[in-house]
Amino acid sequence: MKFTKNIEVIPGSPNTLIYDNRVVIDLGGKNSSLDINAEVQLATHGHSDHIAGLLKKANVKYLPKEDYWALTLMGRRAMIYGFSSKDSPLFTYDFIKDNLSEDFKDVEIQKIKMPGHTPGHTVYIVDSVLYAGDAFFGQKVLENFGVPFYTDFWEALNSLYKIKELIKSVDYVVIAHGPIYTNKRKMEELLDFNISFNEKLVQKVKDLITGNEMTAEEVTYRISRNRDVANILLNSVTIKSILFQVAKNIRVSEKGILFST
Repeated sequence: MKFTKNIEVIPGSPNTLIYDNRVVIDLGGKNSSLDINAEVQLATHGHSDHIAGLLKKANVKYLPKEDYWALTLMGRRAMIYGFSSKDSPLFTYDFIKDNLSEDFKDVEIQKIKMPGHTPGHTVYIVDSVLYAGDAFFGQKVLENFGVPFYTDFWEALNSLYKIKELIKSVDYVVIAHGPIYTNKRKMEELLDFNISFNEKLVQKVKDLITGNEMTAEEVTYRISRNRDVANILLNSVTIKSILFQVAKNIRVSEKGILFST
């Protein structure tokens, strides 16, 4: 889909942005196999569905330094699941197993840190298009999973508020996982939906532990739509980040760490 004379977005999960046939952002997922010879390959963050482009031949490859944990398979597993182990079919997000590298500067590309999804999550402004990566998600993505993945939920929420202001300075907005709209107003509405969804998620967590001691896994199970092992592992990362801020009482028992208010 064409956004401007020089900007094209290829649908996928993630959606991939191409600028002037020389810069590619978030080449991954089903778009990984695309034969794109770009001078610059950029990733918004280190999750393995966003970094396939960093394995392509390019003059410049960029991964935010705060996400250098993504340089190794062990690091990627530790940040996604909270641990690593021998190969297992439960590691369903092991899309990339190679090593990565490098940094970049480009006068036509503005990079802005928006941490939360990962420590180094970065958004890019190119030709008046904001590529927001996984800073926020499509409505169906949120509704299907029930819990968005955030290494730090509170930093992610703060980044959403910042993006709400940043959007005012651009003409278009593209996210990695969700619909592609050339109508900026629709993206603003989607951002507002994400903010509301997250605020409601905090309230759901509070309600579950009000007068009731629960572990993070129990809270995660109650809230998650998809309850397979991998998704409970991923969703519990976000839930733990919320719990350690909202719980008034935290204690250890034979069940594990218990949270309540």
